[in-house]
Amino acid sequence: MRAADRNEADLVDDVANTVLSIAGIAALHGGEFGEIATYLPGRRVSGIRLGPDVCEVHVTALYPADLPALGEAVRRYVEPLVDEPVRVVFQDIRRPLADQISAENQVTS
Repeated sequence: MRAADRNEADLVDDVANTVLSIAGIAALHGGEFGEIATYLPGRRVSGIRLGPDVCEVHVTALYPADLPALGEAVRRYVEPLVDEPVRVVFQDIRRPLADQISAENQVTS
């Protein structure tokens, strides 16, 4: 079932869940001012903008990341869900949580 056959809320939720299931993606990213989002009745989904000509997916990647390969993976998994070309934008790169905690707990001598 393609995008034309589905309601917008289900489509956006499926795109968000698909993107977040890809290894190397830490989160969807709403942009510097939270302007990247799809607005639905009673809620918004940050990081996804569906338009008539393109589906934009804005993400935070996990470090280390092969960004070209990760962008291609996002496109490969999302394009079957939507009728538009998929544009992937990397907004940030984040270290895995375990590395962040470890680095914060290090004691320097």
